[in-house]
Amino acid sequence: MTILVAVDISETGRGVLSKAAVFAEQNNAELHVIHVIEDTWFTLNHDIRTIGEQIWQELSSRIVSLKRNRFHCVAGNATREICTLAETLEAKLIVLGSSGEHYIFRELLVGSTTKNIVRDSPVPVLVVKNDSALHPDRILVPTNLSEYSRDTILKTAALFPAAELILFKSYTLPFEGRLKTYGFTEEDIFDLHRQISEKEEEESEAFVHSLSLPSDKIHMITRKGVLNPPLFLETAASYHTDLIAVHTSGSFSFFTFDLLEESGLDVLICPF
Repeated sequence: MTILVAVDISETGRGVLSKAAVFAEQNNAELHVIHVIEDTWFTLNHDIRTIGEQIWQELSSRIVSLKRNRFHCVAGNATREICTLAETLEAKLIVLGSSGEHYIFRELLVGSTTKNIVRDSPVPVLVVKNDSALHPDRILVPTNLSEYSRDTILKTAALFPAAELILFKSYTLPFEGRLKTYGFTEEDIFDLHRQISEKEEEESEAFVHSLSLPSDKIHMITRKGVLNPPLFLETAASYHTDLIAVHTSGSFSFFTFDLLEESGLDVLICPF
């Protein structure tokens, strides 16, 4: 497995690299590191090779397992350079931080570069949000039972085979606020809720079975409510999960980026 970690020269970037290096070593993965000098912001007064050597000396002094031929220092657009290199290397994962030296304002806590990489990446992106070791025991995955969800779950299981996957499916009762106005009795509403709940449980069980993952490594939760970051993060806390995995397609698109802003857990994002 090849992993590409994107770093800047901030303390955040160094922490991301340390975390990715340990994960790569534990999984016998080939770790590549990229540092992009954004040439749109200033005119280079130094040769890029000189700058790259200075950065290499600093990084390699901290992470002795780094290989010189796997360090890439380039000038250009960060999103384009990182995504292109990931594709060239046939990387299975990009690792990066949620912020860096340029992002000092609250509204830019998750920087625009991070978001752009997530949108454009050809492979899953792990956004590091804390300094805990990247060795999750439980991973919470929101699902809408789509093929995108299926692909995200299987990719997550492949990256973290020792972790238990907890799938989270939320559903709503159609026109719940208007049912009494429409003449439904409490008994009617209760019966309708029961029918929908049973249907959701059946569909969820069939979906889990179709994944063909070990039964002791996957668990489904179905809950009535609108999917939103507070509800989801509350569930993550109650189940003591230490990583979140989510995709960016369809109705999950806005949810994913809102969740990325609010989560204190690392977030694995599968773009589609």
